[in-house]
Amino acid sequence: MLTSLSVRNLAVVEDLALTFDKGMTSLTGETGAGKSMLVDALSLVLGDRADSNMIRHGAERAEVEADFSLEHNSVLSKWLIEQELDDDEQCHLRRTINRDGRSKGYINGRAVPLVLLREISERSIDIHGQHAHQSLVRPQTQREIIDIVAQNKPLLDELKTVHREWQALQQELVTIQQRSDEQKARQELLQYQVDELDALALTEHSINALLQEQTQLANASQLILAAETGLQRIFDDEQAAAYDQISSTLAELEKLQDFEPRFASAVETLNSAIINLDESATELRHYLDHVELDPSRLDDIETQLSLLHELARKHHVEIEQLPAHYQQLSDELATLSSSEMQQAQRRRAVDEKEKICRDLCEKLHQRREKAAKPLAKQITDSIQQLAIPAGRIEIQIQRYSDNRMTETGADQIRLLVATNPGQPAGELVKVASGGELARISLAIQVVTAGKRSVPTLIFDEVDVGIGGSVAEVVGQHLRKLASSQQVICITHLPQVAAQAHHQLQVNKKHLKDSTHIEVDKLDKVQRVEEIARMLGGVNLTQKTRSHAEEMLDQAQQ
Repeated sequence: MLTSLSVRNLAVVEDLALTFDKGMTSLTGETGAGKSMLVDALSLVLGDRADSNMIRHGAERAEVEADFSLEHNSVLSKWLIEQELDDDEQCHLRRTINRDGRSKGYINGRAVPLVLLREISERSIDIHGQHAHQSLVRPQTQREIIDIVAQNKPLLDELKTVHREWQALQQELVTIQQRSDEQKARQELLQYQVDELDALALTEHSINALLQEQTQLANASQLILAAETGLQRIFDDEQAAAYDQISSTLAELEKLQDFEPRFASAVETLNSAIINLDESATELRHYLDHVELDPSRLDDIETQLSLLHELARKHHVEIEQLPAHYQQLSDELATLSSSEMQQAQRRRAVDEKEKICRDLCEKLHQRREKAAKPLAKQITDSIQQLAIPAGRIEIQIQRYSDNRMTETGADQIRLLVATNPGQPAGELVKVASGGELARISLAIQVVTAGKRSVPTLIFDEVDVGIGGSVAEVVGQHLRKLASSQQVICITHLPQVAAQAHHQLQVNKKHLKDSTHIEVDKLDKVQRVEEIARMLGGVNLTQKTRSHAEEMLDQAQQ
């Protein structure tokens, strides 16, 4: 709960420090005394937007501090630990606003982004403004009311996350589909080119072999002639064969090497030469025995090479580069094919995420349906106590006709009201008058306040436009709420103020050159005087004071 609030140099507040207790506290004072300024200060320290114009004239900086007890707020305590902002079971907030427009926020003495102050607000306090009835006609507000009562926040948080993931996947799928449409023609061309090259089973070795065979067949006559001539010169020429001449020389040197040892080296070399000549002759005979002059084979090879050269020109590469080019085209085709697989995977992911969304939406729908009738009855009972005796509330929950889903579900929720007997329920904005709308709003705030998990509720003049016995009922409702939550109520109604356990009086004082706001905590005697003022105005009578005292005594029973 809120335990203290201090404000310095904010608007007309120079230096103000307040402490708050459990139960219900009423803030009262003359119109324009600055009661709502305290709510503005609290909103600032909880992360609301700031403006340098809010700084008190003559000051360079405004500052607001607030302390919250963690004794019965395990949610906030756990959050502080998770953010590593915990400090000995305390929650101290500070907000500064500088004249140059800069604003800073602190939690337990550590500088933090303002978004973290707002997260503390969600876990600690709920402020009901005096213009809440104006937002009540909005579908969003009506949906939030039933979701609060149905305690749908965990489901809504989960749906919000999943719905955003679903939308992101849908966008990715659209992008992939657009890219796929653009690449389809390219993929068809690649498939044709790969199939064409694939039929040839091209390898670097096969192309080199064809080129080599084509060269050999094209020069077969010269090759045969060269082989025959070589064989003749080496071995077959009876008069000048190299083999015979070297063999003869070798025989003569072998006879003489006993007389000249230096011939031994020459003999060894000639022996090697004889062996090499014999092997060369054998290879040439083998070649001549197996070589064929086959013009048809040459035609076949040249036909194949002509086709390959044509393909190479088509693909703007050399014939020897065709295998590498084929691999490149195959890799690109595989990449485009994987894009189709990726598209299929994304489509499955979209379908799976959509199913999760629909399941969550269905759970929300069922919880809303379950909460709608009891909530409508509670609000109906409450507005009938607030001087709309024939009032009746209906909550209509329908699925969107176009089957769409949003982050908040798939339901269209409408709060309908009838204010007169026999009248069909209709939309708030069309049926309820301004005063009736204010009372309906108040009834809803009181009914739903107890369903909220935050420990502190602030009501800022939500009782505008009511009075008499209705005001007393409102006060009783607020006092009842204060049995389980801290309630702070800014009010002009004595019937409401009298129901409070504690009362603070706000006064605006005009000095010669400045204006100040002071807040006093009232004791029993002072409360009688203040409530009497609220009842009877400036000129108080003993009768008015007695009435005020009686109201206080009855409220405290």
